[in-house]
Amino acid sequence: MESETENNHESDEALMQKVADGDERAFAELYDRFSAPLFSLMRQMLDDVQEAEDLLQDGFVNLWDKAANYDPGKGRAFSWAMMIFRHKAIDRIRARGRQTRLIEQAANEPTRWSGSAGPRSDDAADDQDRASLARNALTALPSEQRRLIELAFLKGLTHQGIAEALGMPLGTVKTGIRRGLLRLREALKRGTG
Repeated sequence: MESETENNHESDEALMQKVADGDERAFAELYDRFSAPLFSLMRQMLDDVQEAEDLLQDGFVNLWDKAANYDPGKGRAFSWAMMIFRHKAIDRIRARGRQTRLIEQAANEPTRWSGSAGPRSDDAADDQDRASLARNALTALPSEQRRLIELAFLKGLTHQGIAEALGMPLGTVKTGIRRGLLRLREALKRGTG
């Protein structure tokens, strides 16, 4: 009981040093101290509770991995942790923006002739060919990669949401999506080139 009382009085910086040494108890204590304010920050930045929860978990995994890089001479442990989480949130916002732009481009592609009498028949045929090529390229993907891409881009699930829905590790989901997108890109280049 004495060690638990002592632990409650340890500074965040001392706990972070223990985390750097692989102390899981110290990590749990830091999680208890930092998770509420960091979650609040993530929720405010992302404006999405589920994404904030996903990012909170990712951020703490990152904190565990990078704890050895923490230098108490350069600042407080909470400030350092907040910087890690803030950068992860900014990355997530940028990724969300890229995804939104891609979706908007795809949605606006068929309407690029608005204001004119309509598409020329050869433009419409080109669009049909591109759509057919894209469908064929997606269908040609290995089934797992196709399913991951469909869940991410057609259903709009987060990587974490996909991992939970399919019972897969998050890293496997991310890798599968990345590989699938690379294959799609190559297939589309071959088909149009």
